[in-house]
Amino acid sequence: MRIVNIEKIRVSIGSASALRLGSIVKFKDLPTTCYIMTHKEGHCTANCGFCPQARSYQGSEGMLSRVNWPVFSFKDFLTKLKYLRSSQKFERICIQTLNYPENIKDLIKIITHIRNNTDIPISVAIPPTSRENLKELKLIGVERVGIALDGTTPEIFDDIKGVGVNGPYRWDDHINKLMEALEIFSDGFVSTHLIIGLGEKEKDVIERIEELHKLKILVSLFAFTPIKGTKFEYKTQPSLLSFRKLQLGRYLIVEKEKTLKDFTFNMKGILININISKQDLRNIINNTNAFFTSGCPGCNRPYYTSKPSGPTYNFPRSLIENEKEKIFEVLYKIVN
Repeated sequence: MRIVNIEKIRVSIGSASALRLGSIVKFKDLPTTCYIMTHKEGHCTANCGFCPQARSYQGSEGMLSRVNWPVFSFKDFLTKLKYLRSSQKFERICIQTLNYPENIKDLIKIITHIRNNTDIPISVAIPPTSRENLKELKLIGVERVGIALDGTTPEIFDDIKGVGVNGPYRWDDHINKLMEALEIFSDGFVSTHLIIGLGEKEKDVIERIEELHKLKILVSLFAFTPIKGTKFEYKTQPSLLSFRKLQLGRYLIVEKEKTLKDFTFNMKGILININISKQDLRNIINNTNAFFTSGCPGCNRPYYTSKPSGPTYNFPRSLIENEKEKIFEVLYKIVN
């Protein structure tokens, strides 16, 4: 098969190890989704303050969040993907798309070749793009599309990826493109994510989750991760208490149809009470995925925002008993 114009692809180090591409690195928790990224020489044309792919970032081009994404031959990647044993098969393929002039053309070629080699469901994470491009992605076999807000409020959005960092993105454009994507991919097949720890109030996050859920947009939460060399390298990660509260809030809104009236905040916008019982909390911790990675089906993103040594913000696998107890100890004071 001739690979037209697509010679290289970036593959997250965990996915590369699962595929046995290059040197094998042993991971305690392997990814259940195959994460790949469009390849270009140089950095993204966007300039998000938290991202090592940003235009102004001075470090390696091979990082996204705290994960290394080495470059491989696209043909070799396709061969490894095609001949995976059924026991090793990924639940999903997720393609991260950098912002550059030919990005959607490259993405379409990548997807077309992948679809010719496997029937694994495909998600794409893309910058805002035209309605025509969204329709083309749907036509060639993309199941789900994600357009990241990252910032919880318009003001934070501007500070982290818009005018505040001399970036190309605007809040209204992102929202409009999410709505266009909904029209094309339908309810529940469009996603976004919020990065927690960039100055938002907990009330802002719960309100935004409820708003997005009402629109049938899947919203995921990630903890801010400071990366050396980025504009925000000196910011700190959110507290585990704050992140756990918001994970629980997201679960209750998305899975249990709780609304803003079920949450109590103080004057500073800090979440101080959730209208569930301690037994409800126990059941959620023991029997649900509320504290797992909250992405597309089959997404676990191990160590994307957490070091293997901890603390773990989004768990990539089922909780063990001491993890369940620690979560309960963190959260029991804010429930009835």
